[in-house]
Amino acid sequence: MGLFFIYILKASVCLALFYLFYKVLLSKETFHRFNRMALLGTVVLSFFLPAIKIAVSEPTALNRTVSDLESLLMLAELHAEAGTTETVSRVGWQEAAVGIYLIGIVFFCLKNLIGIGRMLVLIGRNRKERLADGSVLVHCTEKTAPFSWMKYIVMSEKDLQEDCTPILTHEQAHIRLRHSWDILIAQACIIVQWFNPAAWLVKQELQAVHEYEADSEVLRRGVNAKEYQLLLIKKAVGARLYSLANSLNHSSLKKRITMMMRKKSNPWACAKYLYVLPLAAVAVAAFARPEISEPLNEISRVKVTEFPAISDAVTSESIEKADTLQGKPTKIVIVGDKENPDNKEEPYTMVEQMPQFPGGMKALMEYISTNLRYPEEAKQEKTEGRVIARFTVKEDGSITDVNIVRGVSPSIDTEAVRVLSGMPKWQPGMQNGKAVPTLYTVPVVFKLTKEDSASDSTTISFEPQGVLILVDGKEFPTKDLFKLDPNTIEKVEVLKDPSKTAPYGEKGKFGVMLITTKKK
Repeated sequence: MGLFFIYILKASVCLALFYLFYKVLLSKETFHRFNRMALLGTVVLSFFLPAIKIAVSEPTALNRTVSDLESLLMLAELHAEAGTTETVSRVGWQEAAVGIYLIGIVFFCLKNLIGIGRMLVLIGRNRKERLADGSVLVHCTEKTAPFSWMKYIVMSEKDLQEDCTPILTHEQAHIRLRHSWDILIAQACIIVQWFNPAAWLVKQELQAVHEYEADSEVLRRGVNAKEYQLLLIKKAVGARLYSLANSLNHSSLKKRITMMMRKKSNPWACAKYLYVLPLAAVAVAAFARPEISEPLNEISRVKVTEFPAISDAVTSESIEKADTLQGKPTKIVIVGDKENPDNKEEPYTMVEQMPQFPGGMKALMEYISTNLRYPEEAKQEKTEGRVIARFTVKEDGSITDVNIVRGVSPSIDTEAVRVLSGMPKWQPGMQNGKAVPTLYTVPVVFKLTKEDSASDSTTISFEPQGVLILVDGKEFPTKDLFKLDPNTIEKVEVLKDPSKTAPYGEKGKFGVMLITTKKK
């Protein structure tokens, strides 16, 4: 949802820019057909341009600003999915914004469906007459302003008893030019961009152009201009009940009369449409992404999964200097296979295709939530917080070098390492078509429930088929794992390959964790 929300915001910016372009340069021209196509084109372009993906070798300040905004908004999706790891959910501004946006979409969808339903009921319960051009005239017994929708023309009996030729000609022009489809397109744009004033203004301008086109058709048929204008003034007092219909009294009467009397625009005025090309180029350039090349892999813009650590102003350099626990920096390392340590490739911080947990981010958060066990010591001390952990996804998808970027307490940090070290193989990061080791950062949230807080001692339940833990070669009780001081640990090695866990028999069937403590 986060990506879709960012896409809609980009489309909204494009639509606003294109609308301003139309309003300033084209709205007063008499090329009604061209203006209609221009307005529909702005809607299509506004949704098409943000989907274009191009890369720039040297990002501008505008590119960086857009990228930063994207990262901020992507946190909505990350936080929403990370919420499964929190016992008590906390709603941030990003989640609230997405929620309000979805409520708006549902509201306007229902409103439009109700409007269409009302029109269909009105059409269905009144007498209908098929005209020579294929349109259907609905004889409405109720007092209503004339309007047309799709192939139907709705007029009251009172209007039909008067000279209705200009009105019928006007509404038949709407039907022949298929204006109802334009309104549906504009309304669909409003549904997904209901918060964007430009979407509403584009629909308003489009309906005005429809009236200009229909008025021109009436005058072309030989109707006296002054008599027709008086008829418009007379009918202007009627109420418009259906926003999706083309009503005779829709647009500003003054504008319509002015447009009827206006001199035809110079054909060369059509060249103004060319101004949209540089405007579209600016929009595409603004959304361009920095190009990823080999020399820049280490300094490329960090993926959104790295953003929680950045937002807390934590860097690798500052961690080494920070006093995280008991005056010393905490660094817990999961050591993987060391078949070729001398030629170990440095992990990438950004690649063309970032690593992915099997099933995506939601599945990752569900895995963490399912396997997380709250340390007894942390429960007794009522310790809560968010652990920021960073690890490397190797070329084969295995996890290694789990580091605590930002810790909470020794027991909580150790539990975060335990959960992350037991993850199944990921889909590795890809660069230039091949798998490469890639750094990845995730937040692990620890929050006590009310039940946990109310009890002085809570039994920690573990899966009976758990990981075998050996400390300095001796089997170590799982329940006492949290009592280990991380500062006394030299390394932790996780064995998951069946060939390596076989010597440990049935106990090591589901994996072995080898913990080596520092020599005194």
